[in-house]
Amino acid sequence: MRIWKTGGAWRAALWLTVAFCVWGAEVPRPSPPFTILRKGAPNIELRQYRGKVVALAFIATTCPHCQNLTRTLNALAREFAGRNAQFLECAFNDDAEATMPSFLELFQPPYPVGWSYQAPVRTYLKVGLTDGHFMVPHMVFLDAAGVIRLDVSAQDDFFKDSDASIRAALNRLLAPPPSKKVAPAKK
Repeated sequence: MRIWKTGGAWRAALWLTVAFCVWGAEVPRPSPPFTILRKGAPNIELRQYRGKVVALAFIATTCPHCQNLTRTLNALAREFAGRNAQFLECAFNDDAEATMPSFLELFQPPYPVGWSYQAPVRTYLKVGLTDGHFMVPHMVFLDAAGVIRLDVSAQDDFFKDSDASIRAALNRLLAPPPSKKVAPAKK
């Protein structure tokens, strides 16, 4: 009980921990700025894809599940080419920068792939440090206005059939908004 009467730092830390746990993956939410780093190519800023539907996968380059997801994304990126969809991958394992060249050579994704550090990824995904290690792959889907509409982690059923789930999510986000039927004017 004394924790509440001592420093404000403890209260703030506890409040932030609770906030991350309670409100962390709430959607829809605006996508905060995020940068994916790349060697030998310009960094990727998510905001550069405003106007497109974005499928962003957070992976570990050495994770077999993530590698399978990359294979799936490769096929889907070709299928959705020309449909205003942008695929991206961001690795954030500790050795992502070092393993990225061999990952790119092995999988040859037809979309931009890069890496980041764990802290910015956790901040972007709203996964608190007290949540411990979180599992990959993890995906977010942004609408053309830059709003995160879907946020799924490795534990979700979404990845049981990632091909069908990703296709359905993209088709839903790419569908034109339902037209409003206008009642005929009365004479």
